[in-house]
Amino acid sequence: MTNNVRFFGVMPKLAKMEVTVRTPYKTLFENCNTFSRMTVNTIKGNMTISNKTWPRVYLLPPGEFTIANCPPGEAGNFTKSESGKFMHTGGWLHVHDNNTVEINLLECCEKEKFNFDKIDSVTSETDSSAGKVAAQLQDRTFKIFQRRRN
Repeated sequence: MTNNVRFFGVMPKLAKMEVTVRTPYKTLFENCNTFSRMTVNTIKGNMTISNKTWPRVYLLPPGEFTIANCPPGEAGNFTKSESGKFMHTGGWLHVHDNNTVEINLLECCEKEKFNFDKIDSVTSETDSSAGKVAAQLQDRTFKIFQRRRN
């Protein structure tokens, strides 16, 4: 006797990719489908994500990401960025089966508003092992942001 039961879910694919970008404090994009592509830096290198990209999860180190052709005021775009460039301190990017992308970031700011002059490499961490790890991460983030300045 055979049983034709499926034990997995199938979600319908969207015709056009939607992106949602969130930090713990605000939502920058929510179900926005007016963009053409996004460019992110992953731990494996620079990557462009567009419609019908294969489902995956990527770790995003601190740096810059770009969402192309999504002017402010479009449906789902809650930013005022004219360039579509954003600076962030790290996070995760999920490309889902149903042609949606979810980006969860620790901190994020429009590149036009980012003040590169206020970044410094001085750490104020303690001598604990957690403080040393945090100081190393802060130092690496400082170096990455200094390279992205131009």
